Amino acid sequence: MTKTILITGATDGIGLATTRMLLSQGHKVLLHGRNPKKLATVAASLSDY
Repeated sequence: MTKTILITGATDGIGLATTRMLLSQGHKVLLHGRNPKKLATVAASLSDY
């Protein structure tokens, strides 16, 4: 069952690791972070999922 999940603090650390894990499991992930530039960089790096 695919879920849509909101991850806060998704630009580094546990939030980023959790995001990668959930994407690899096929879930849809919404990213949230305080730094727009870091968030854009992370989103671009996750495009392979």
